[in-house]
Amino acid sequence: MIKLLAKIGCLNSVIIITIVAAVASVLVATAAILTLNQYGLGIRLDLALPLTACIALVVAPPISWVLVGIMLRVYRIEEEMRNLASYDSLTGLLSRHAFFENANRSISLANRHRAAFAVLIIDLDHFKSINDRFGHPAGDAVLKLFADVVNSVARRSDIVGRLGGEEFGMLLPSTNTAEAQEFCERLHDAIGKAVLKHQNSMIRYTVSIGLTASSIGSLDSIENLLAHADLALYQAKRDGRNQTAVFNYATEQVVAS
Repeated sequence: MIKLLAKIGCLNSVIIITIVAAVASVLVATAAILTLNQYGLGIRLDLALPLTACIALVVAPPISWVLVGIMLRVYRIEEEMRNLASYDSLTGLLSRHAFFENANRSISLANRHRAAFAVLIIDLDHFKSINDRFGHPAGDAVLKLFADVVNSVARRSDIVGRLGGEEFGMLLPSTNTAEAQEFCERLHDAIGKAVLKHQNSMIRYTVSIGLTASSIGSLDSIENLLAHADLALYQAKRDGRNQTAVFNYATEQVVAS
């Protein structure tokens, strides 16, 4: 009901409520007068009904305006709270909790349809040095830029979330290992082209990616898949960063991309 009011808008809602109130008042008054007139009161409908409608038209607007306004304010506050819980305030990506919820829902759907999917952990390389050298506002700007780059490369069906700090998670539905590796290469390339101009400095950064692609029908949760991707991420860092490493389900080993 509140969603409908929010969609219609406060003014239109008040107009509709006022019209409904006037019509309802006339109908109720008509029924009451006809009933009373059976007992010989002799109330004139032609005088009573316009008066009833006028009263409704005068009283309903201010009351409904106040009530609808309160309901819409409460609805907007609830929406803001939901958004704060679901989205990271800095990057606009999904929060950790919302990412896990959406990813597990997508995994369940993939398992029902026996579809492949891939999971990534992405970590910004040497992010602390960016904060130390350029300041935390620059670090925040880099995180925002990274989110913009990811959104520009990702599909609408892909799920992206900030796991914490400079670490991000992604789930790529209907994506096998080879396709996920191609996505990672596009992401590396896009990040390499995205340079942040901060004050008088040009800030460049790279990312390391850990990738795992689930076997079809796997019942693994996003937590287990991220743990495997995390092993690959550490290997990518050990091998020099700015690259992708893959956790192979068949051999349970990490291989270079």
